[in-house]
Amino acid sequence: WLKLPAPGADFGSQQPHPSGFHRSIAMARLMWSLLISFGVGYGDACTNLIVSRGASADNSTIFSYTADSGSLYGTLGHYPAGKHEPGTKRKIWDWDSGVYLGEIDEALETYNVIGNLNEHGLAIGETTFGGNDSLAGGEGVLDYGSMIWITLQRTRTAREAIHMFDHLVSTYGYVSEGESFTIGDPNEVWVLELIGKGKYEKGAVWVAVRIPDGHVSGHANQARIQQFPLNDPENCVYSKDVISFAIKVGLWDSNKPQEEFSFSDVYDPITFSGARQSDARVWSFFSAVADDPEFEKTYESYVLGKKLSAGARMPLHIKPKSKISVLDVMMHMRNHYEGTALDPRLDVGAGPTGSAYRTRPIVWNHGNSSYVHERTVGTQQAAWNFVAQLRGHLPAPIGGRIWFGVDDATFSVHAPFHGGATRVPHSLADGTGDALTFSADSAFWAFNTVANFVYPRWFAAQEVISLAHTSEVAFEQALVAEEQQALELYKEDPAKAIEYLTAAAVTRADDMVKAEFALFGELMVKYRDGFHVSSQGPKAPDHGGKQGGIVPKVDEVGYSEKWYSRIVQDTGDHYKMTDDKTHPDLLQANKLRILAKGTTGGSRSPRSIPASPQPDFILV
Repeated sequence: WLKLPAPGADFGSQQPHPSGFHRSIAMARLMWSLLISFGVGYGDACTNLIVSRGASADNSTIFSYTADSGSLYGTLGHYPAGKHEPGTKRKIWDWDSGVYLGEIDEALETYNVIGNLNEHGLAIGETTFGGNDSLAGGEGVLDYGSMIWITLQRTRTAREAIHMFDHLVSTYGYVSEGESFTIGDPNEVWVLELIGKGKYEKGAVWVAVRIPDGHVSGHANQARIQQFPLNDPENCVYSKDVISFAIKVGLWDSNKPQEEFSFSDVYDPITFSGARQSDARVWSFFSAVADDPEFEKTYESYVLGKKLSAGARMPLHIKPKSKISVLDVMMHMRNHYEGTALDPRLDVGAGPTGSAYRTRPIVWNHGNSSYVHERTVGTQQAAWNFVAQLRGHLPAPIGGRIWFGVDDATFSVHAPFHGGATRVPHSLADGTGDALTFSADSAFWAFNTVANFVYPRWFAAQEVISLAHTSEVAFEQALVAEEQQALELYKEDPAKAIEYLTAAAVTRADDMVKAEFALFGELMVKYRDGFHVSSQGPKAPDHGGKQGGIVPKVDEVGYSEKWYSRIVQDTGDHYKMTDDKTHPDLLQANKLRILAKGTTGGSRSPRSIPASPQPDFILV
């Protein structure tokens, strides 16, 4: 049922290398294996939210991806299309660790790839589920990140991509942990779950399920495919040894019916963290869009980690109550379990402004017990994120869009690029800053600057989110005219059309970064020093326009009544003002006014003192 395209179909065997090369590769593999064995993680805890074509508002395939890692630096990758001589080799570095793994044969022809989207409208995302420890760090030279980009460069449809995955792991081996992949094109979207064979043999076992048209799905660091049809190749395909390998290594009883075999429950059995800190992100998305109004409560005990049987788990896909747009998906990427049983803004860990985030680590100990912080969809340790929008009614290089953002998806502004784009903006290019080098030209650092300003001032979060969403709406509106112009150009010269769209995208993204740094300046002025600073209006005093300049209105923000109650509970009378019978109350009030000098609370005129604004989020 899968036919590989002629370009890139010529895969020869690897040529032998000098013994010194073999030693260096062996050392690299050993280093990689040790990283896995000792739990040296790279934060590859990601989230994919998936909308099939029939469930989307514009009849496009849509899915999101967040590269959540504290060590990765957010840039937009680009692989130009190319022709390659027979015998050309491609060097492979592990995407997470940076360790050199070896080389493979290059394809004779490779396609243009921008981010995780190619010129044919094929896009791929992933989340790492890990799985059985004995199956990690196997023989080979391919990691999951390299597989994604190699496949995007060599295939044109989701089905071709699945075939390519199988070919790559069979030919070159697989060294990463278990992965869930989203593989989509304008017509369909699949979830493919794959895990290596570890010390046992070369390669990987896998299963891929097509998400039914009209349904939504998702995965988030927990394998999601349980039982799957064994004889329905239009909707499910799998490696020939996905069951027999499990029997061979003692993970499945050969006496059980094959129809009962569950990929997830065999290779990545559910745990507390698999439900509470992983599947819960999919639950939050499903709960928001589900046609079933009882979905949230039905699976609440499961995601709380209180009911962990295989039968208690959520379905792989559900029917949504209404059509979902690409802008809707961007908003779902900003989810923090608000209003649910997992809402993290309501306990003391949220701090005085009701933050949805916690300082890492995500698991911590107290006494003899372990505790967790919630792992939300929007998360502070992200490197970059995107929403793929794959439309089939336009020429493929124009029909595929990748809405790309950096850092935390909560505050990202997603800038659109087309699959045929031939270059990336300076602000998103490799070399514009790095993880250890701040750059005022870098999108990664621009959005980190704003986000890190907001984290301890969560009352400003909705303001920044609203501004980001407004920008995304404006981008979508601008694309209507841009694509109309591009289609006219495409009739005469496709290259001119692609250049026109590329130039517009590059300018838009670089301008976006300038606007983000400007936003940081506005936020700094507005919320500096724990105040809310604003203008007193056109008649504000200004020292005559000379030394000192304009005098702003400065309000003391204060805390919520619930937070003040918490302080009193923790400290008793330590901060309590004692009754002063010696001096009149007016003198006391005057002293307090002096201490609040420069704010509305320090004004001599009671009429100028407004009620202190309070954070929106109420704490326990």
